[in-house]
Amino acid sequence: MMDIRPIKRGQMYRYYLRQVVVGDSLRPASTPLGTAQAQAGVPPGRWMGRGLADVGLSTGEIVTEDELRHLFSEGRHPHADRLVAEQLAAGKELAAAAGAAPRS
Repeated sequence: MMDIRPIKRGQMYRYYLRQVVVGDSLRPASTPLGTAQAQAGVPPGRWMGRGLADVGLSTGEIVTEDELRHLFSEGRHPHADRLVAEQLAAGKELAAAAGAAPRS
């Protein structure tokens, strides 16, 4: 059975996280991504591509839910929280630190 629903702008990552990455089944929001993937028999997503090193990612690393949210929902670097925290710890002001993980 196929279910058709509109996907609103800014919601694509939710659809992706709740259905696509768990083998097109419906993942309850309270179920951690890794658990839902294991239950569905779907391997975790992994980062692939030639440009990964340019943004500090490694081929084959498992993609986390937070990384997907940053990238797909916010248009930011997958490790945006960590990059900003490192800049703040180095003494930068919030506005300058946020520039370490800008929105695209």
